[in-house]
Amino acid sequence: MTRCLLFCFCLSLPHSSAAQIAYRRVAIPEQAYFAEPFDAAALDRNWVLSKAVKDEQPQLLKYDGEWLIEESRETRLLGNRGLVLKSPGKHHAISAYLRKTYHFTDKPLCLQYEVFFPKTVDCGGAYIKLLSHSDDLRLSWFSDATPYTIMFGPDKCGSSHKIHFIFRHRNPATGTFEEKHARQPEVDLSDYFTDQRPHLYTLNVYPDHTFEILVDLTLINKGSLLEDMLSSQAQDQEDSASAEHRRCADLTRALYKTNLKDEVSDEPFTLSSVSAVGFELLSLTADVMFDNIFVSDDLEVSRRWTQDTWGQRQTVRATLQPHLLMATVKRPWLWGVYVVTVGLPIILFISLMWPDKDYYYKKTDEPQAEDRQDAEELLLTSTDGSAGREQSRQESAEKHRRELTPRSRRSASLNSLRMMFNCHGNVTM
Repeated sequence: MTRCLLFCFCLSLPHSSAAQIAYRRVAIPEQAYFAEPFDAAALDRNWVLSKAVKDEQPQLLKYDGEWLIEESRETRLLGNRGLVLKSPGKHHAISAYLRKTYHFTDKPLCLQYEVFFPKTVDCGGAYIKLLSHSDDLRLSWFSDATPYTIMFGPDKCGSSHKIHFIFRHRNPATGTFEEKHARQPEVDLSDYFTDQRPHLYTLNVYPDHTFEILVDLTLINKGSLLEDMLSSQAQDQEDSASAEHRRCADLTRALYKTNLKDEVSDEPFTLSSVSAVGFELLSLTADVMFDNIFVSDDLEVSRRWTQDTWGQRQTVRATLQPHLLMATVKRPWLWGVYVVTVGLPIILFISLMWPDKDYYYKKTDEPQAEDRQDAEELLLTSTDGSAGREQSRQESAEKHRRELTPRSRRSASLNSLRMMFNCHGNVTM
């Protein structure tokens, strides 16, 4: 019914008058380490395209995919732009420095950005990297070998749908850097890749060694950096484990957790400092859009940024209901659509849940409780003589008067209408 209503509504409106609002530019918070709404018409100099070359062919660029600033294909937010990955089947790499280096101390890390897949994703990632601070960091040579501190975001290949959260941490025992992977959420993630709507991905990492992952402000995963992060090998085993191997995998994770505190320092939140953000991706699907990238150490600042950016999309959705009403001004026939699609199910529900008992009584020849009571009173009257008969007549009259309540009169009217339509089956409304 709801789909029918929306379909008729969309047919009744010209394309230009659908639920739309003009995009409103947002102010960049001074407290933010990084804030990019992509309001400019073209890439500015803050964003650096990678010029890294292939190891086996130094004369060729390793990343030949094209990046552009374009207006969103989701036209309900008019004038909104984003960073678009344009070349299917090619490697893409682009990065930008933070306004100031982020250090993991006593404040949380708040990272968020929007991803829009305008087409069904076959295989490709849309994750973002927080690049580790280093005197040797050169964005023009950004590649898959560039050290990063955190990698976060959606990724799909075949039937596998993931939202990555990976951090690189120096093992105090060996001195080498290792990747730690958060376990995948237990919820179904497929809609985020197929519904052709923008989605907001948020990662919060707290000084108490916990993390939260949200999509569209809904919590889908959380855990501890000490207890819920797996090595890359353990993560691969978990991904490939079949149902009968789950118990063995659980035992492996338990052993891993007991040894994790020995592998990671007492302060796992103290990760490598971050000085840049970057996308280093290979996607078989083109036109993937990124928007409103934000890095902060203040949850309240992040909340206000979300309200100013993501909140505009929610305003577009909120305008749909007034449009349904305004559409009836020039198209009164839409009221009939609304009544049929909304009112009729309600009437049927009420009729099924609270049927007219008097009507169903007349559908059976078996004596009802009231009939048996009347028979007993009649028998009593016959044995008491004329005085009893007079008293019975008075009681019957009083009972009949009480039964003529509005509900009874309504039932009688409904029964009359039913009889009328049964007798005149050719009556049309």
